[in-house]
Amino acid sequence: MKQQTGTFTGIILALIAGVAIYGLAMGTTYPLIGIVLTEQVSGMWNGVNAAATGIGLVAGVVVVSLAGRRFGTGLLALAGVVIMALSLLALTVVQDYWAIFAARLFLGCGANFLFVVSETALNVFTSDDRRGRVMGIYSASVAFGFVAGPAVVAAFVERPGTILAGCAIVTALALWPVGAIRARVDRHVEPTRMEDIGPALIAYPFAFGFLFVASAIDAIAISLLPVIAVAQSFSTETGALFVAVFHIGLLVGQPPIGYALDHFGRRRTVLGCCLASLACAVVLVFGTGLGSVPSAVLLLVWGGANFGLYTAGLALIGDRFVGSALTAATAAFAAVYAVASVASPVLAGGAIDTIGAAGFYAAVAAVYLITFALGAARFRPPEPSLAEAPDSRRRV
Repeated sequence: MKQQTGTFTGIILALIAGVAIYGLAMGTTYPLIGIVLTEQVSGMWNGVNAAATGIGLVAGVVVVSLAGRRFGTGLLALAGVVIMALSLLALTVVQDYWAIFAARLFLGCGANFLFVVSETALNVFTSDDRRGRVMGIYSASVAFGFVAGPAVVAAFVERPGTILAGCAIVTALALWPVGAIRARVDRHVEPTRMEDIGPALIAYPFAFGFLFVASAIDAIAISLLPVIAVAQSFSTETGALFVAVFHIGLLVGQPPIGYALDHFGRRRTVLGCCLASLACAVVLVFGTGLGSVPSAVLLLVWGGANFGLYTAGLALIGDRFVGSALTAATAAFAAVYAVASVASPVLAGGAIDTIGAAGFYAAVAAVYLITFALGAARFRPPEPSLAEAPDSRRRV
């Protein structure tokens, strides 16, 4: 079946169209619900509520491993779309703090059904020699929601119910592309077991390490860049602009990074993303001494280079795993993403209070330096032109 992946372009496009909904739902609800709750609760409790989505993502990993074997992976992806749409509709009417928490938890859980199945299917239906490009387009489609969502919120901030209802309708539209390929997904994407997830993490720690760094920095950027900017004497408006610029870089950067993964190799591209991110973080230590425009340019480059580690991680697990082990690795990927997204803003917030914004950027630069050093010394993935034949790849 792997040899036929070049004929599966339609399936790949349907998967990308369906998962683009994930980015839109998350990119809209994170800032919108945060704004709504600002008038009701403290910043700490607002952060706790935001963590509900991440908790739902982690819970989704458990449910995927249980329900996938019973109902099939294609049906599981459709169920994820339905749960997301219903959760968004619930958010249009509920006002109680814990009801909002519950709706966001279900939103994260449903999103992870779609997330795990679609990312696994993309790797199954994509040949090794074009996996980087497909994952680059996929990452860009998810990133589009994180760019468009805050823009929609800014334009219609006084009408949160309308925004959430619109998101629910758009999410429901994903039933069409996902439903059209359900049978093929059921046939070719094998379900996994909970006990397979740990071995997948251990088998390829570099892929998950790159993912953790990318996810942690992205979560910090979307939640704390305005705070960091103010700490460096930029205005609040400039800080909000920095968030948008960072994610525009994320959006436009993934297709060329995907191309680089296929044409220049996995190792060179990953190390290049680490070096570019390291350079940006080091220069950003100087803050207002740079000025807002040079800082924005650096954030644009950083956003793309940092998330390139996520795109690379997806390609790497597709190179490494097959069958149910691939589904287990993708579930592990989702769990690592969720943990990084929940924990990193809390840790970063404490770091900013303790060592300041400049110290924070210096600490981030140190993380990239360590990642680059380890990668340069130990990371030797099979490259597209040198990869083993699909049937000879080890199974975990």
